[in-house]
Amino acid sequence: MSSRLALLLALALAPVPLAAQAHPLVGEWSVTLAVGMRMENDAETPILATGTMSIVAQGDSLIATTKMPAPAGRPARPPSRMAAKAVAGPVTFVLTSQATINMNGEMSTRTSVSTFVLSANGDAMTGTMARTVEGMDMAATPTPVTGTRITK
Repeated sequence: MSSRLALLLALALAPVPLAAQAHPLVGEWSVTLAVGMRMENDAETPILATGTMSIVAQGDSLIATTKMPAPAGRPARPPSRMAAKAVAGPVTFVLTSQATINMNGEMSTRTSVSTFVLSANGDAMTGTMARTVEGMDMAATPTPVTGTRITK
């Protein structure tokens, strides 16, 4: 076998890097996740909502844009945008935003940090989201995130 043919054969059989392949999370998803937390008598109850999450690849990163419905009687939420390194396996996104807190009828705004750990298997997304809120003495208990692919 000539050295040229051997080189071509080696290149053809070489593994393709992950960045050149479509990442399993890329696409548009219908997602259900906790958009808030109700605290009564020291008991936490997640407030769940279903919206859309679009994930695109840009270079070696994944960019996720999430659109959730407006809470009852409240203005529409702006879309949120977060980025993560495109890695094999679960991907960690971190979102910093403003949260409206209602404590005993008194409204305030605080910084919220949400950490999403997401993975996809075919047309199903699974993962968790843990949120901390500035000035709130509560653990960042992960809540489930589930999704179904709408488009690739």
